[in-house]
Amino acid sequence: MSDSRRLLVFLHINKTAGTTVRYILRSSYGARHCDVEPWHGAWTDPPFSTPDLQRVRRLYPRLTSIAGHRVSGYVDLEEPGTEFRYLTFLREPIALCASRFQYRLDHRKRTDLSFETWIQKDWVRNAQTQRIGGTADANDAISMIARKEMFVGLTESFDDSIVLLRALRAPDLDIRYAPVNVAKSSRIAKDLLDDPRTRAMIVEANQADLQLYRHVKEELFPAMERGYGPSLADSVAAFRDGQAKRFNRRHLAMYGLKQRLVLQPAMKLYRRSSKHEVVDVPH
Repeated sequence: MSDSRRLLVFLHINKTAGTTVRYILRSSYGARHCDVEPWHGAWTDPPFSTPDLQRVRRLYPRLTSIAGHRVSGYVDLEEPGTEFRYLTFLREPIALCASRFQYRLDHRKRTDLSFETWIQKDWVRNAQTQRIGGTADANDAISMIARKEMFVGLTESFDDSIVLLRALRAPDLDIRYAPVNVAKSSRIAKDLLDDPRTRAMIVEANQADLQLYRHVKEELFPAMERGYGPSLADSVAAFRDGQAKRFNRRHLAMYGLKQRLVLQPAMKLYRRSSKHEVVDVPH
Protein backbone atom coordinates (compact mmCIF):
# COMPACT_ATOMS: atom_id res chain seq x y z
CA MET A 1 0.00 0.00 0.00
CA SER A 2 1.43 3.41 -0.93
CA ASP A 3 2.07 6.09 1.66
CA SER A 4 -0.62 8.30 0.08
CA ARG A 5 -3.28 5.84 1.27
CA ARG A 6 -2.22 5.89 4.89
CA LEU A 7 -4.25 8.13 7.14
CA LEU A 8 -3.22 9.21 10.62
CA VAL A 9 -6.30 9.55 12.85
CA PHE A 10 -5.69 11.53 16.03
CA LEU A 11 -8.16 11.27 18.91
CA HIS A 12 -7.66 14.58 20.71
CA ILE A 13 -8.56 14.16 24.38
CA ASN A 14 -8.81 17.48 26.22
CA LYS A 15 -5.80 18.61 28.29
CA THR A 16 -3.39 15.87 27.20
CA ALA A 17 -1.05 18.10 25.12
CA GLY A 18 -3.32 17.35 22.17
CA THR A 19 -3.15 20.89 20.77
CA THR A 20 0.62 20.56 20.48
CA VAL A 21 0.14 17.24 18.66
CA ARG A 22 -2.30 18.92 16.28
CA TYR A 23 0.26 21.60 15.52
CA ILE A 24 2.84 18.92 14.81
CA LEU A 25 0.45 17.34 12.30
CA ARG A 26 -0.36 20.72 10.72
CA SER A 27 3.32 21.64 10.56
CA SER A 28 4.19 18.28 8.99
CA TYR A 29 1.47 18.02 6.38
CA GLY A 30 0.10 21.51 5.74
CA ALA A 31 -2.99 21.37 3.52
CA ARG A 32 -2.89 17.57 3.68
CA HIS A 33 -3.98 17.75 7.32
CA CYS A 34 -7.55 18.48 8.37
CA ASP A 35 -8.99 19.29 11.79
CA VAL A 36 -12.36 17.57 11.57
CA GLU A 37 -15.73 17.54 13.27
CA PRO A 38 -19.10 15.97 12.46
CA TRP A 39 -20.64 17.81 9.52
CA HIS A 40 -24.04 18.03 11.22
CA GLY A 41 -22.57 20.05 14.09
CA ALA A 42 -19.35 20.41 16.05
CA TRP A 43 -20.76 19.38 19.43
CA THR A 44 -23.73 17.21 18.55
CA ASP A 45 -23.96 13.43 18.37
CA PRO A 46 -23.10 11.21 16.59
CA PRO A 47 -19.29 11.59 16.55
CA PHE A 48 -17.17 11.96 13.41
CA SER A 49 -18.01 9.04 11.11
CA THR A 50 -17.32 7.48 7.72
CA PRO A 51 -19.82 9.73 5.87
CA ASP A 52 -18.07 12.75 7.40
CA LEU A 53 -14.71 11.41 6.24
CA GLN A 54 -16.10 10.89 2.73
CA ARG A 55 -17.14 14.55 2.58
CA VAL A 56 -13.71 15.65 3.81
CA ARG A 57 -11.97 13.42 1.28
CA ARG A 58 -13.76 15.15 -1.60
CA LEU A 59 -12.17 18.42 -0.48
CA TYR A 60 -8.82 16.88 0.55
CA PRO A 61 -7.91 14.22 -2.04
CA ARG A 62 -4.32 14.08 -0.69
CA LEU A 63 -5.44 13.82 2.92
CA THR A 64 -2.69 12.45 5.19
CA SER A 65 -3.92 13.14 8.74
CA ILE A 66 -7.04 14.16 10.61
CA ALA A 67 -7.57 15.25 14.21
CA GLY A 68 -10.48 16.26 16.36
CA HIS A 69 -12.20 16.22 19.74
CA ARG A 70 -15.13 14.36 18.14
CA VAL A 71 -12.95 11.64 16.59
CA SER A 72 -13.54 8.54 18.73
CA GLY A 73 -11.79 5.21 18.99
CA TYR A 74 -15.01 3.21 19.09
CA VAL A 75 -16.29 4.59 15.76
CA ASP A 76 -14.87 2.62 12.83
CA LEU A 77 -13.86 4.77 9.86
CA GLU A 78 -14.02 2.96 6.56
CA GLU A 79 -12.47 3.85 3.21
CA PRO A 80 -11.43 1.30 0.58
CA GLY A 81 -7.68 1.23 0.07
CA THR A 82 -6.86 3.30 3.15
CA GLU A 83 -4.76 2.07 6.08
CA PHE A 84 -5.96 3.88 9.20
CA ARG A 85 -3.28 4.58 11.80
CA TYR A 86 -5.00 5.65 15.01
CA LEU A 87 -3.19 7.59 17.70
CA THR A 88 -3.98 9.36 20.94
CA PHE A 89 -2.31 10.65 24.08
CA LEU A 90 -3.28 9.83 27.66
CA ARG A 91 -2.52 11.79 30.80
CA GLU A 92 -2.41 10.67 34.42
CA PRO A 93 -6.16 10.69 35.19
CA ILE A 94 -6.19 12.47 38.55
CA ALA A 95 -4.13 15.40 37.28
CA LEU A 96 -6.12 15.41 34.03
CA CYS A 97 -9.49 15.63 35.73
CA ALA A 98 -8.42 18.55 37.91
CA SER A 99 -6.93 20.30 34.89
CA ARG A 100 -10.14 19.86 32.91
CA PHE A 101 -12.18 21.51 35.65
CA GLN A 102 -9.79 24.45 35.76
CA TYR A 103 -10.05 24.75 31.97
CA ARG A 104 -13.83 24.73 32.27
CA LEU A 105 -13.68 27.70 34.61
CA ASP A 106 -10.88 29.63 32.89
CA HIS A 107 -11.80 29.21 29.24
CA ARG A 108 -15.52 28.49 29.29
CA LYS A 109 -16.14 31.33 31.74
CA ARG A 110 -18.26 29.07 33.95
CA THR A 111 -17.81 30.96 37.20
CA ASP A 112 -21.16 29.59 38.43
CA LEU A 113 -20.11 25.93 38.12
CA SER A 114 -19.30 24.04 41.32
CA PHE A 115 -16.83 21.17 41.29
CA GLU A 116 -19.28 18.95 43.20
CA THR A 117 -21.86 19.35 40.41
CA TRP A 118 -19.37 18.99 37.56
CA ILE A 119 -17.69 15.80 38.84
CA GLN A 120 -21.04 13.95 38.81
CA LYS A 121 -21.63 14.47 35.09
CA ASP A 122 -21.31 11.27 33.05
CA TRP A 123 -19.10 12.85 30.36
CA VAL A 124 -16.62 14.02 33.01
CA ARG A 125 -16.12 10.62 34.62
CA ASN A 126 -13.58 8.26 33.02
CA ALA A 127 -13.36 10.59 30.03
CA GLN A 128 -10.32 8.95 28.43
CA THR A 129 -11.83 5.48 28.63
CA GLN A 130 -15.10 6.71 27.13
CA ARG A 131 -13.41 8.46 24.22
CA ILE A 132 -11.49 5.36 23.22
CA GLY A 133 -13.85 2.50 24.05
CA GLY A 134 -17.26 4.14 24.04
CA THR A 135 -18.08 2.94 27.58
CA ALA A 136 -16.87 3.50 31.13
CA ASP A 137 -15.27 0.03 31.15
CA ALA A 138 -11.47 0.13 30.84
CA ASN A 139 -11.44 -3.32 29.25
CA ASP A 140 -13.45 -1.99 26.30
CA ALA A 141 -10.89 0.75 25.73
CA ILE A 142 -7.98 -1.67 26.11
CA SER A 143 -9.60 -4.03 23.58
CA MET A 144 -10.19 -1.16 21.15
CA ILE A 145 -6.57 -0.06 21.39
CA ALA A 146 -5.45 -3.60 20.61
CA ARG A 147 -7.94 -4.11 17.76
CA LYS A 148 -6.97 -0.90 16.02
CA GLU A 149 -3.26 -1.17 16.89
CA MET A 150 -3.63 2.33 18.27
CA PHE A 151 -0.53 4.29 19.15
CA VAL A 152 -0.95 5.70 22.67
CA GLY A 153 1.49 8.34 23.83
CA LEU A 154 1.85 9.66 27.35
CA THR A 155 1.65 13.37 28.10
CA GLU A 156 4.14 12.96 30.93
CA SER A 157 6.64 11.39 28.47
CA PHE A 158 5.88 13.66 25.56
CA ASP A 159 9.27 13.76 23.83
CA ASP A 160 9.70 9.99 24.10
CA SER A 161 6.18 9.58 22.74
CA ILE A 162 6.63 11.69 19.63
CA VAL A 163 9.97 10.06 18.84
CA LEU A 164 8.20 6.68 19.10
CA LEU A 165 5.27 7.97 17.04
CA ARG A 166 7.52 8.99 14.18
CA ALA A 167 9.47 5.72 14.28
CA LEU A 168 6.55 3.32 14.66
CA ARG A 169 3.66 5.00 12.81
CA ALA A 170 4.63 8.10 10.81
CA PRO A 171 8.22 8.14 9.47
CA ASP A 172 7.56 11.36 7.53
CA LEU A 173 6.39 13.27 10.64
CA ASP A 174 8.25 16.49 11.44
CA ILE A 175 8.28 16.36 15.23
CA ARG A 176 9.86 19.76 15.91
CA TYR A 177 7.50 21.66 18.16
CA ALA A 178 6.88 24.47 20.60
CA PRO A 179 4.37 23.81 23.41
CA VAL A 180 0.90 25.13 22.58
CA ASN A 181 -2.08 25.97 24.83
CA VAL A 182 -0.21 25.56 28.08
CA ALA A 183 -2.22 26.70 31.11
CA LYS A 184 -0.95 29.98 32.57
CA SER A 185 -1.88 28.89 36.08
CA SER A 186 -2.69 25.60 37.77
CA ARG A 187 -3.92 27.08 41.05
CA ILE A 188 -7.48 25.73 40.86
CA ALA A 189 -6.31 22.25 39.86
CA LYS A 190 -3.68 22.25 42.60
CA ASP A 191 -6.25 23.25 45.20
CA LEU A 192 -8.51 20.37 44.13
CA LEU A 193 -5.67 17.88 44.39
CA ASP A 194 -4.44 19.20 47.73
CA ASP A 195 -7.87 18.90 49.34
CA PRO A 196 -8.39 15.27 50.50
CA ARG A 197 -12.17 15.52 49.97
CA THR A 198 -12.09 16.73 46.35
CA ARG A 199 -9.15 14.50 45.50
CA ALA A 200 -11.10 11.48 46.74
CA MET A 201 -14.02 12.51 44.51
CA ILE A 202 -11.70 12.70 41.50
CA VAL A 203 -10.23 9.27 42.27
CA GLU A 204 -13.71 7.75 42.64
CA ALA A 205 -14.82 9.26 39.32
CA ASN A 206 -11.86 7.91 37.36
CA GLN A 207 -11.42 4.28 38.36
CA ALA A 208 -11.63 3.04 34.77
CA ASP A 209 -9.25 5.74 33.55
CA LEU A 210 -6.77 4.74 36.25
CA GLN A 211 -6.96 1.12 35.10
CA LEU A 212 -6.52 2.16 31.46
CA TYR A 213 -3.63 4.45 32.26
CA ARG A 214 -1.84 1.74 34.27
CA HIS A 215 -2.22 -0.66 31.33
CA VAL A 216 -0.71 1.82 28.90
CA LYS A 217 2.08 2.97 31.22
CA GLU A 218 3.06 -0.47 32.50
CA GLU A 219 2.42 -2.66 29.45
CA LEU A 220 1.72 -0.90 26.15
CA PHE A 221 4.23 1.95 26.36
CA PRO A 222 7.11 -0.30 27.49
CA ALA A 223 6.25 -2.65 24.59
CA MET A 224 6.57 0.26 22.16
CA GLU A 225 9.88 1.22 23.75
CA ARG A 226 11.12 -2.33 23.24
CA GLY A 227 9.89 -2.20 19.65
CA TYR A 228 12.05 0.86 19.06
CA GLY A 229 15.13 -0.73 20.57
CA PRO A 230 17.82 0.20 23.10
CA SER A 231 18.74 3.43 21.30
CA LEU A 232 15.53 5.23 22.29
CA ALA A 233 17.09 7.24 25.10
CA ASP A 234 19.88 8.39 22.78
CA SER A 235 17.36 9.28 20.08
CA VAL A 236 15.29 11.35 22.51
CA ALA A 237 18.42 13.11 23.80
CA ALA A 238 19.54 13.88 20.24
CA PHE A 239 16.07 15.18 19.40
CA ARG A 240 16.11 17.51 22.41
CA ASP A 241 19.61 18.74 21.63
CA GLY A 242 18.63 19.54 18.05
CA GLN A 243 15.08 20.67 18.83
CA ALA A 244 14.48 23.99 17.09
CA LYS A 245 11.28 24.61 19.10
CA ARG A 246 9.41 25.87 16.08
CA PHE A 247 6.86 24.79 13.52
CA ASN A 248 6.90 24.98 9.72
CA ARG A 249 5.17 28.33 9.25
CA ARG A 250 4.51 27.77 5.55
CA HIS A 251 2.71 24.49 6.26
CA LEU A 252 0.72 26.06 9.10
CA ALA A 253 -0.39 28.82 6.72
CA MET A 254 -1.39 26.30 4.03
CA TYR A 255 -3.36 24.30 6.58
CA GLY A 256 -5.16 27.42 7.80
CA LEU A 257 -6.05 28.65 4.33
CA LYS A 258 -7.51 25.29 3.35
CA GLN A 259 -9.60 25.12 6.53
CA ARG A 260 -10.92 28.70 6.21
CA LEU A 261 -11.41 28.92 2.46
CA VAL A 262 -12.51 25.38 1.61
CA LEU A 263 -13.62 23.23 4.56
CA GLN A 264 -15.47 25.74 6.70
CA PRO A 265 -17.56 27.26 3.88
CA ALA A 266 -18.48 23.76 2.68
CA MET A 267 -19.60 22.73 6.17
CA LYS A 268 -21.65 25.90 6.64
CA LEU A 269 -23.41 25.29 3.33
CA TYR A 270 -24.07 21.67 4.30
CA ARG A 271 -25.55 22.66 7.64
CA ARG A 272 -27.78 25.33 6.11
CA SER A 273 -29.13 22.93 3.52
CA SER A 274 -29.61 19.93 5.79
CA LYS A 275 -31.77 19.19 8.78
CA HIS A 276 -30.64 16.48 11.18
CA GLU A 277 -31.86 14.80 14.32
CA VAL A 278 -28.94 15.54 16.64
CA VAL A 279 -28.21 15.43 20.34
CA ASP A 280 -26.17 18.14 22.02
CA VAL A 281 -23.13 16.93 23.93
CA PRO A 282 -20.94 18.85 26.37
CA HIS A 283 -17.45 20.01 25.49
